[in-house]
Amino acid sequence: MSKTLWANMAALGAIGVQAAMGKTAMDPALQAAILAVSNAALRMTTSEPIR
Repeated sequence: MSKTLWANMAALGAIGVQAAMGKTAMDPALQAAILAVSNAALRMTTSEPIR
């Protein structure tokens, strides 16, 4: 499985934990920006297509 999908699944898990706890670890807009940048970086370094 691609690194990008793993990163997105980890982010989804973190969002789920935050929602269950009723708290956020940091500003949601900052979380979204970090995820967007990491997705772009991983897509540039990943050469295999999504299967």
